[in-house]
Amino acid sequence: MQALIAIDSFKKSMTSQQANQLVATQFAAHGIKSQTIAIADGGEGTVAAFLANQSGGEAITVSTVDLAQRPIDATYGYFSADKLAVVEVAAASGIQFLAPGLDPSNTNTYGTGLLIKAAIERGAQKVIVGLGGSGTVDGGAGILRALGYQFYDAEDHELTMVGADLGRVSRVESDHVLPALKTVQFVTASDVTNPLTGEQGAAAIFGPQKELAVSAIPAYDQAMQHYMAVVAGQVSDQAGDGAAGGIGFALRQCLGAKVQSGFQLIAQLSDLTAKVAQADIVISGEGQVDDQSFMGKVPIQISEQAQTAGKPCYLLVGNQKGANHAFADHGVTAVLPIVDHVSTLDEAMQQGSTNLAKMADRLARIIVATTKM
Repeated sequence: MQALIAIDSFKKSMTSQQANQLVATQFAAHGIKSQTIAIADGGEGTVAAFLANQSGGEAITVSTVDLAQRPIDATYGYFSADKLAVVEVAAASGIQFLAPGLDPSNTNTYGTGLLIKAAIERGAQKVIVGLGGSGTVDGGAGILRALGYQFYDAEDHELTMVGADLGRVSRVESDHVLPALKTVQFVTASDVTNPLTGEQGAAAIFGPQKELAVSAIPAYDQAMQHYMAVVAGQVSDQAGDGAAGGIGFALRQCLGAKVQSGFQLIAQLSDLTAKVAQADIVISGEGQVDDQSFMGKVPIQISEQAQTAGKPCYLLVGNQKGANHAFADHGVTAVLPIVDHVSTLDEAMQQGSTNLAKMADRLARIIVATTKM
């Protein structure tokens, strides 16, 4: 019996690698061999997944700032032989840095831009930017500023380009842009298809998650339209521009970034399709699965690959919302919530590794017993 284990992270509880290893250890105790793949979708854990799945990489930690310009250290992945850097927006501009009094009007992505700049100065010729987990809605202007773009208002004052400045910007100068940008290839890792503005835009859909008041959305969206018109010369509804609060737009428009699915990047890197075909059973999961999971979330993309290959697939999750038959339609043999007793959310996250190990032990016993029948 050969299992393929590819579990996404359990937010604030376990990384993909930690979850994979916990399950593999329990399976090994019952004689089930396992192969693990670190999985991510462009958000937190993307750098770790690249480093785990591809040899020759190293984690580089540099000084930068968070979304409120507070000094922090953040890490990106670098593969010197390929001159490839992998940067997570979440590392410096993640939603975990939000605190009382912070919202999109007074935050930006400047810190992520400093990470990208550091990678380029190290020699990166290709930069993959994972767009998940952001805590800003600045249209990527902070990143552009860190790379040398300058933004001015109508009175010729240079702007720092927090969200409140989007509606004030009058012109953009690129005279002092990092010269190496001309030769660097950018790829954005994201599964988000929202445009920058409008009813499905960055402010309307993602703003409230990042503490933008619902009443402020219309004015904020108007400011974003203004910003887009100044930077691009027009307002458009390009799919993916709204990813990570508009970073998708900035990287596409100003840096020529190609958009790729974060999950597909990892899947190709790890040869996931072939490994699913070689396995007898597939294990995936994450903190919660629900109806939104069918819109391209990692566990469902994996279960669909298992379905194509004719392999059973179990999802180990913190919480399940949605009908079992809906998951079955997407190749899921069973969804197995790991929490087996009444607890608060905080308790469940603190006990995540223990609960996952116990569920993996139960599942291993079922697999072995079924195999002997």
